[in-house]
Amino acid sequence: MVKGRVFGYDIRVKIEEIKSPLPSRVPQGVKESVAQKLATGEAGKVVEGGKKSSTKMVSQVNEPEKKKMAPWIKIAGVGVVVVVVGLGLVSLLGKTGKKKEPAVTLNYWGLWEEEAVVEGVIADFESKNPEIKVNYTKSFQDNYRSRLAGRLEKDATQVEVPDVFRIHASWLPMFTDKLAPVPKSTAQGLGLEEDFYDVYKRDLKRDGAFLAIPLMYDGLSLFYNKKLLEAGGVKLPKTWWGLESAAEKLTVRDEAGKIQVAGAALGFVENVDHWSDIVGLMMKQNGVELEKDSVDSNKKLENVLAFYTLFATKTKSWDEYLPASTQLFASGNLVFYFAPSWRVFDIEQMNPDLEYGITTVPQLPTLENVPPDQIDDLSAENLTNVHWSSYWVEGVNNKSKNRAEAFAFLEYLASKEGLDRMYKTASQIRAFGEINPRKSMMAGMKTNDKVKAFVEAADYASTGWTCSRTFDDGLNDQMNQYFKDAINSMVLGKSRVEAVAPDLRNGINQLVLKYQLNY
Repeated sequence: MVKGRVFGYDIRVKIEEIKSPLPSRVPQGVKESVAQKLATGEAGKVVEGGKKSSTKMVSQVNEPEKKKMAPWIKIAGVGVVVVVVGLGLVSLLGKTGKKKEPAVTLNYWGLWEEEAVVEGVIADFESKNPEIKVNYTKSFQDNYRSRLAGRLEKDATQVEVPDVFRIHASWLPMFTDKLAPVPKSTAQGLGLEEDFYDVYKRDLKRDGAFLAIPLMYDGLSLFYNKKLLEAGGVKLPKTWWGLESAAEKLTVRDEAGKIQVAGAALGFVENVDHWSDIVGLMMKQNGVELEKDSVDSNKKLENVLAFYTLFATKTKSWDEYLPASTQLFASGNLVFYFAPSWRVFDIEQMNPDLEYGITTVPQLPTLENVPPDQIDDLSAENLTNVHWSSYWVEGVNNKSKNRAEAFAFLEYLASKEGLDRMYKTASQIRAFGEINPRKSMMAGMKTNDKVKAFVEAADYASTGWTCSRTFDDGLNDQMNQYFKDAINSMVLGKSRVEAVAPDLRNGINQLVLKYQLNY
């Protein structure tokens, strides 16, 4: 822990590949031998009494007719023998070389990736494990969490129940009793402790065991408009105070006071995409522990709300009349914008010519009594290094009879080979695939300027209960509603933070109890 000055208060910050059987063919030597015998009349003949004669067949036609029919006899004879021999070989192969059907079928519920992205790696796995077949289903986002939870309670002999499924990392409290812990042998084989980003050890472990396996990473980074930043003569901010100052300076209004260029999208809720992730990040950096109803934690929570809303009430770099932040940034009229990596696809679709960069999120100072105008000049050693994660993971149904096979499948998906296959396939249909979760694959990720900032922050990030766009109709959505009400009361209703804090805390406490967050 380090002491520091946080949002104006002294605090303690926690740093912590498929062979296809071809039709069998009659060996060439067999066909030639049989044809010769038919042409010379050497083949066996069934005579009266059912006995077979091995002597030459006696001709019942005169020589001209014999010569006339000989070619047809040859052709018909060859055909008959080929069929007979072929059927014999097929029968033999049917007994000794018949392809073995898979003994186990795994049902895999995914969410975001199309079949085209995963079918290749599944085919690779099945070729290496012919006794296992994987059925992949891409689910739709609406009510996914509740539909998944309900299906996991069903009888697998009556309906399709997933053996492997995707959930959001923040859903662990809602799925703890439905997840089979990752076997130590699987964790060790994958190198979950050593080769995967440290964020997973903070987010996915319970009682010393991983409850899910990550195939990707994502979080929150600061997007910025290069032209607007340069035109304003402002350097890229490192701290929240630097961001506030830059946002205020770069905001442009018309004569009527209407914002033409917004400095930063913060302060409001409805038109600030990923606002709850931003607030969650601020709480992480400020040491807020939502699970604890204490004077210290509650005061830090109030400080976060007060600072976030400053961008609406004091700095006024954003207002409620502006379009959604993603849209405004893509249009080129927003300087600073917070978002996960997948928003790159939206932005480049809306405006492929936009010149923008992505950097890590602002931090807080860890030194006390630093003048506000000098805070952004502090070195990295004197700033926090706390980041926000929001990503999806794969779990195994603890009621599945095929848990061993399910973990074998996930072990392959999370292998370097599996991850690389999926990333390259996805990169053929969009700008880049899901960010790989392995440290040993970091160098390849960092060559992409749109991904670099996310990778650099992964080891210092963790998730929370205010993640945006998980569509869970559960912990995240319910927690975000309480925060939404509080912020709207402050910026629209002009209420003081001290007035909204009690109701917010009561709502948080209800969710802590409901989802047993005090583990």
